[in-house]
Amino acid sequence: MQNTFGTFQREGHIYNSFVPRNIVRISLILLSILLAIFAPFIVSGYSELKKATTSSSYVEAAEHYRNAAQRIPWRADLYELSGHAYYYAKDYVQADAAYQKAFYHHAFSPEGWVAWGDVNYLNKDPQRAAEIWEQALEQKNPSDQLYSRLAEIYQSNGETSKAAEYLQKYASVHLDDASAHYRLGLLLTLSDPNNALSELIGASQLDPELDSAVQTLRTTLNLASLNDSASARLVIIGRGLGLVNEWRLARAAFEEAVKTDEKNAEAWAWLGEANQQIGVPEGGNTELDQALNLNPNSSTVRGLRGLYFQRVGNFRQALTEFEAAAALEPKNPTWFVSLGESYAKLGDLIRALEAYQRATTLAPEDASYWRLLAIFCGQNNVNVNDVGVPAAQKAVVLSKEDATSLDVLGWLLLMDSRYEEAERMLTHTLELDSQNASAHLHLGMLYLQTNNRASAYDHLIKARDLGNTDAEMILKQYFP
Repeated sequence: MQNTFGTFQREGHIYNSFVPRNIVRISLILLSILLAIFAPFIVSGYSELKKATTSSSYVEAAEHYRNAAQRIPWRADLYELSGHAYYYAKDYVQADAAYQKAFYHHAFSPEGWVAWGDVNYLNKDPQRAAEIWEQALEQKNPSDQLYSRLAEIYQSNGETSKAAEYLQKYASVHLDDASAHYRLGLLLTLSDPNNALSELIGASQLDPELDSAVQTLRTTLNLASLNDSASARLVIIGRGLGLVNEWRLARAAFEEAVKTDEKNAEAWAWLGEANQQIGVPEGGNTELDQALNLNPNSSTVRGLRGLYFQRVGNFRQALTEFEAAAALEPKNPTWFVSLGESYAKLGDLIRALEAYQRATTLAPEDASYWRLLAIFCGQNNVNVNDVGVPAAQKAVVLSKEDATSLDVLGWLLLMDSRYEEAERMLTHTLELDSQNASAHLHLGMLYLQTNNRASAYDHLIKARDLGNTDAEMILKQYFP
């Protein structure tokens, strides 16, 4: 029964009909107030997002993405975009902070995990980068880029087996990535030579530019397999890695060789050489002394010691070491080239010339020794006409007109004022190798001497742009 006061009475209970209507009305009022407060805030967030996509700089874009993420609660993924923009702007601290926000809001993509590690690595914190990438592997559908990055981290830490393990996972996905297969092959030379060779050959098939290095390593692995001594095998492998300029891996091989046989003098000497190559404090002096104590009658030990003293500027001691090496191995032309260098540094050009000539006598069919003799004559301006030019001509014949040999001949002819012949040789060099900075330098010098300044300028500019510092100095002098 309804009374005049708008209430219902039933079985002794009274129900007020105004209560539910009041709740709805109050809710609508509160919702209107909230919308009035937050709608402009959200609208401004979308405005920030639009500005981010049209910003002219990465920093501005990053700030707009961050502002948008703060104002649009359901777009936490914008923190990652902010991090990416800071990353591109090389502001790694701000990028790291933005990525942390994305992480806390569970709004990270697989690529975001990779980038988060990258900014820590670039900010010189590789340990933190590795921790992030390891954590990323535990996420759903992790990026395969993580394997490549972790391989690099562990390789830099000397953990070559673990590095190879990660790189194997990356290479198994990226079958056409020549660089990855080549890197994997390099790592496996230390632990699994057979599979290393397979990876290296596969890499050279994918990228022919790797063929030269792969052939060197292939020969190295074949030579190593013929040796019964584990320590000697590691030395051979380390030397091969050094030949392709992989000195950190070479050092790992020499360190293992020393552990395997602490009395292997050549392993100690090569470890010293590797330490010099990668800039280890003390520069390998300790290892070279240990090598000499173990075997003073090793030409390799004496020769590597000579190189060490040559690098530190002690040419008198270097000469002593090379003399010992040459006495122990008198038919090796390498030691006589080293003797020639040492004599030249000490100002004894007569003995230096004799040493270089001795090297060509020991290896008369090797173009490199004739070329070195010619370069010695040119650098020191001695016997250019009667020794230097004939040596360069011999090198050209033996090398079948290799561009480097042709350039040396052109340079020597220029020094001998035989301008027409020099121009012909240097022009031919550039026909074979248009990016030969040395040939551009020498042609520039030739045209300066023959008063063809326009051509001189063009070739000197090209030489400079190809990285020749001598060309840069000549330009400053003649074309200020």
